[in-house]
Amino acid sequence: MLRTTFVFFTSALIAMFFVAAQTSLSNLWWLSSVDMPITGFIIISMLLRDLIGMSVAGAFPIIAVVAAGLVIAFFVAHILSKFISTERKILYALAGGAALFAIVVLMPLAFYNLDLIAGARTSLGKGILIIGGMIAGYYFGVKSKKVVTNEEA
Repeated sequence: MLRTTFVFFTSALIAMFFVAAQTSLSNLWWLSSVDMPITGFIIISMLLRDLIGMSVAGAFPIIAVVAAGLVIAFFVAHILSKFISTERKILYALAGGAALFAIVVLMPLAFYNLDLIAGARTSLGKGILIIGGMIAGYYFGVKSKKVVTNEEA
């Protein structure tokens, strides 16, 4: 149980890294397009600030939304794994992608088409975040142990 919890939080951090990096880099790209000077130090410091700021700061940290989406998606994947004979890593990768899809595509529909994540304003941004969710799910599927039931033993 402790291992699964650690693997889950690590996968949530992987997804959160993609959210923070996509948001930071899309903002930096826009700043660069209006001739703002962007240095390597600015890129690294903004990535770190956004990762920390979006994870633990603010009125409602984005990592809570990401973790909640992943919990629901991984739980559904766990249930489906009992009925579908698909590799765990593929099933959880699809679940992670579905979680981020729900966050960046479906949730804005409930909030008057307002994107909750700034990096998800474009189709490219949404795609990158969904791929990040798939990578997080793949990690979870590979690193979490499969529970062996009495019937399988």
